[in-house]
Amino acid sequence: MIRRMVIGRGTIGIVAGLIAIACLSYSAVASSHRGDPSGLGELSMAEVSVGAVVSACPAGRFISYLPAHPANSGVPAPAVTVVCSDTQVVVRTNGIPTFPFVAKTPNPLRVQDFTFRIPLTPVIARTPGALNLGAIGVAVDGLPIYGPFEAPAQGTADPLADGILDSCGGHSGPSGEYHVHATPACLPADLMATPDTVVGYALDGFPIMAPLLCADDDCATIVSVRSSYQQVSTARMVWSRYGYVDGLGDLDRCNGMTGPDGEYRYYAVRTFPYFLGCYAGGVGTQSAKRSERRP
Repeated sequence: MIRRMVIGRGTIGIVAGLIAIACLSYSAVASSHRGDPSGLGELSMAEVSVGAVVSACPAGRFISYLPAHPANSGVPAPAVTVVCSDTQVVVRTNGIPTFPFVAKTPNPLRVQDFTFRIPLTPVIARTPGALNLGAIGVAVDGLPIYGPFEAPAQGTADPLADGILDSCGGHSGPSGEYHVHATPACLPADLMATPDTVVGYALDGFPIMAPLLCADDDCATIVSVRSSYQQVSTARMVWSRYGYVDGLGDLDRCNGMTGPDGEYRYYAVRTFPYFLGCYAGGVGTQSAKRSERRP
């Protein structure tokens, strides 16, 4: 078990001291995916009371320079913009990866118009919330993050176990939207290998971290964070295939933990549930309006 985490290396969570970056604001439309496959039920909105702490805009956590890859010449270059209001972080992205698109489904890569509206100051809910189908968060390179399962029509199965993800942990959906289900191995700047680094944000506002932590002030010792899920059957349905075992690893049922600074964070691990097992906080919104431009 991980006993200690060093804070203050300049890369954790939504940290006070960042300067808000002014960008354009965008409107939202309804999400195209719905579902409640985890069996956790509805999220209780009776949230735990917290102090009036104003979080700084995490715009600087997102990667501003996203080079186009020549293999993806049929679509525009990747683009992501971030703006914060008093209560929300608004992320707009075209969903184009910086790495070569490799088809793992029949769906071609198409440019998107995603808008994520994420709580600026996340709050732990009294009851964990079930993960929805579709986006559950967004990576710092603008790629949508999905849950660890496919749609009911595919048996609510683990797409990684089924071998339908590329080497970067993603694939394209019915509208040509590229998204990652498993560890984002192809994030720019090798962020997954950098300890105490934000690699994305969940829709409830809590950061998603790389799975490595500094175990001392000088970061001479680095430890890996472990999920507390294990495979318990060969069932296709993920919540039957995998079971949570309290204390098995370092993370809770939602695949996160609270650090010594009192801040809650999820961790992107290499085993199930990869990003999130449930929502720890109240959830924002995600919208998608696909461009008609095709590769």
